Amino acid sequence: MAEFITNIAGAKIYKDVSKHKKLAMPKLNSPAEEGVVYEVLSVGMNGRTPIATVKEGSKAIAYTLPTDLFGWVQNFMMMSQDGVKLLPAKIEFGILEGRAYAEIY
Repeated sequence: MAEFITNIAGAKIYKDVSKHKKLAMPKLNSPAEEGVVYEVLSVGMNGRTPIATVKEGSKAIAYTLPTDLFGWVQNFMMMSQDGVKLLPAKIEFGILEGRAYAEIY
């Protein structure tokens, strides 16, 4: 049995979620600071772990997201099932007041 599948964007989604790297996010000191912007191709779940597939150069790489973004990913997935496709899009990520956030840029 394969240890990973390849998603539609071409990223490896490992069955063992610990094989994914965490998406790098800066810690911000105030809402006036900006986070980091990634081109997000898709989001989903690996078990109960939120995953984002990010375009890096000509590659697509899947990263785990903080559990703070579980609901955010769930909302994207539900909207997609309802025919509302918001991805791919540029998304700003950061950590503010100890919590991860994600916003369409």
